[in-house]
Amino acid sequence: MRQIMAALVLLTCAWVPARSETPTNPRDTHRAFRYASPIHVVPTMANSPGRFGAYFKTKVVIYNPTEFEYSIYATLYGPKGEIETRSIEMTPNWYSTWDNFLEEVFDYRGAGAVEFDSWFDPPGGSSDFDFSVYAEVYTESPNGRYSTVVVDGEGAEDIDLGSSRARDGGLTVNPGMTSDDSQRINVGVFNDSFFAKTFTVVIGDHEGNLVETIFIEVPAHGWAQKPVTARFRNGSIVWGCADTHCSAYPWAVSVNNKSNDGQLAQPIIYDPPD
Repeated sequence: MRQIMAALVLLTCAWVPARSETPTNPRDTHRAFRYASPIHVVPTMANSPGRFGAYFKTKVVIYNPTEFEYSIYATLYGPKGEIETRSIEMTPNWYSTWDNFLEEVFDYRGAGAVEFDSWFDPPGGSSDFDFSVYAEVYTESPNGRYSTVVVDGEGAEDIDLGSSRARDGGLTVNPGMTSDDSQRINVGVFNDSFFAKTFTVVIGDHEGNLVETIFIEVPAHGWAQKPVTARFRNGSIVWGCADTHCSAYPWAVSVNNKSNDGQLAQPIIYDPPD
């Protein structure tokens, strides 16, 4: 792991010079991903064909546990950045479901991230308009339905993957990952910043040897995913970014090549004490 971290620090410091960043988005200070919150982000959804004959769709459930009737603004972000925003009306103490959210809400085919907001953007929004989100990407097959849970109530986490954090010993890692003939790994990221970013994915085997490095270039508020080509068992995926600050939602998903059943893993975050 030390070899992998050394490689990551070198890449984040030398890949491109750090570019200036605008002040922190005021929304970021309010993103407390509790089971019910006025803001949630689902970092990856799909309404698109996949490998081995699969067609992936995304089921979404939004639950309003409050006594309020309010609007949620859902904003879709794709490979080229922000696409559009749609309004969702929520009934008090009730829930709404979609079997193919991107198709039904946005008439969109492809993949991307969606932010749900009942506080900042909708007219009359409020921090009291809490809701919970469940999202799973799934595919139907002759042997049944196979799915990957992306968000299960609590939500994903916005992480600063910047080079300054790596130099200070911060670590964002998916440990214990396997890529072989029976299962594949995809790595992806939703860039939640105002500038295009280049994210680094440094992959090592169980002995800490470097086996692959992936660079993911993502536009401002854009979504991207790439396959891992190396073969390894119980290896590690370490995340970084060339710029000083990089606000993002990274993930790694392991998919069975026969069934297309998948498991999404959000990385472990470690920042050493001061």
